[in-house]
Amino acid sequence: MGATLAEVLALPSFRAANTEVLVGDVERVQVRWVHSSEVFEMGALLAGGEVLLTTGLGLHGRTADHLASYVDQLADAGVAALALELGRTFFTVPEPILAAARRRDLALLAFPTMVPFERMVEDFHELLVRRRVASGGDAGDAGWRALTQVVIEGRGLRALLDEVSRLAGCGVELRDPDGQTVERSRIASVSEEAGVSTPVRGPSGPLGVLRLLGEESQDRLRLAEVAAHAVALEVGRGSGAGHRPGPAQSLVSDLVAGVVVSRADVLHRLTALGWPPQEGRHLVVAAVEVDAAVPLTDAVAATEAVFHEEERGDPAVLVGISGGHVVVVHRGGRRPVPAQVRDELEAARERLADRLPGRVLVAATTPVADAGDLAAAVGRARQVLRTARRYGRRDGVVMERDVAAHRLVTSAVDPAVMRAFVREQIGPLVDHDREHRSELLRTLDAYLACSLSKARTADLLGIRRQSLYDRLSRIERLLGVSLDEPDHRTGLGIALLGWRMRTGLDPQVGFGG
Repeated sequence: MGATLAEVLALPSFRAANTEVLVGDVERVQVRWVHSSEVFEMGALLAGGEVLLTTGLGLHGRTADHLASYVDQLADAGVAALALELGRTFFTVPEPILAAARRRDLALLAFPTMVPFERMVEDFHELLVRRRVASGGDAGDAGWRALTQVVIEGRGLRALLDEVSRLAGCGVELRDPDGQTVERSRIASVSEEAGVSTPVRGPSGPLGVLRLLGEESQDRLRLAEVAAHAVALEVGRGSGAGHRPGPAQSLVSDLVAGVVVSRADVLHRLTALGWPPQEGRHLVVAAVEVDAAVPLTDAVAATEAVFHEEERGDPAVLVGISGGHVVVVHRGGRRPVPAQVRDELEAARERLADRLPGRVLVAATTPVADAGDLAAAVGRARQVLRTARRYGRRDGVVMERDVAAHRLVTSAVDPAVMRAFVREQIGPLVDHDREHRSELLRTLDAYLACSLSKARTADLLGIRRQSLYDRLSRIERLLGVSLDEPDHRTGLGIALLGWRMRTGLDPQVGFGG
């Protein structure tokens, strides 16, 4: 149960703030929650439908590209509106934020004076409580009877969402807590981006968000409440005796959970799936991330089809869901030549991208020869995917060795030690860029990425060669290093990597501005 942005702006704390609406139709924007944060990399932490309150402290010193990227992250996450307090960090809304909000059609609010964010969150919560107390009635009762009948008959999640769609007269989808579409209805007389969003909760916590993609009405609000309970029951059946997931999904779930760890157990399960042991054949394990709008059930079907095409008569592929990702295990050749494995995955990813809308990211481990190593390999593939996302990869193929250094600085080194190391190595550049809005950090990163080629670095940065020489000289003076010294370059490269993994920022986008 949510509210329109217009209703949110009518709350006492928002009225007292003299809120200015710079972008967006407040009658159409649907709000699920009000949240405050100063974190720059906030997009990945949101579930959609939020009004995000910020003073802009996390945006201080960012480049125009960074500010636009910040808005893009929020829009990608499905945020309802960005509300910026003026007076602490900015005296006016930065033009890059305003332009990006217009481009992405993201509602943008401004508070002319400092405001109590906590009170705004409390006001919104009280609004939801009042609505829940006042809700209920015939529409909810009739809907509950129809929906529970679908659950009792065991017709599945998609059939349940289809029934919700019939009752609501609009498209319906279920998203997991990370914003990934789990399933959507096949029928819809109406389908809009705006609509009613209701949390789905189970015994152990949030299961996701149910979205009715139609204009908000009292009947849809009541239906969404009861439908969320029915969906929770249906999803909960996945761990109950009445639910029988496919054997491939069961094995993937057990591998992820660490339930099946011994070589004998894995071999037994693989044999039952039609994978008798074959001496010398290695196993390629990958985690696949698709666009958040793609239902995971569709992603599984497409992935199975793609890898079956590749096997040619040896349809040995295991596909299942783990969280918001698809896990793939398939047989490789007898000699796991790294270049060949990468080429095969690239080809499979391209075919998968042809079948599914949006981006496709494939993260794979070093092939394993022993089935007893499969559980560990599944865990590593998921870690490779998380690492790749952390440093900005959204599509393509990433192999385990591609992120070896990234894993080293994030896993093998104590965070406090790494922070101190980054500060020692490049801290003066970060401070200089913040204070003077320069681009020395970007210049250093580009110079190392271009293998010390001044011509390529100047072209990449779009500056004259003499300007590059001046920047490199300034970098050496500030840091007290020689960029001709290999040991110095090694330390700087590791520090840049550590800084990027910690902040989520790409130095080549620029830091100052």
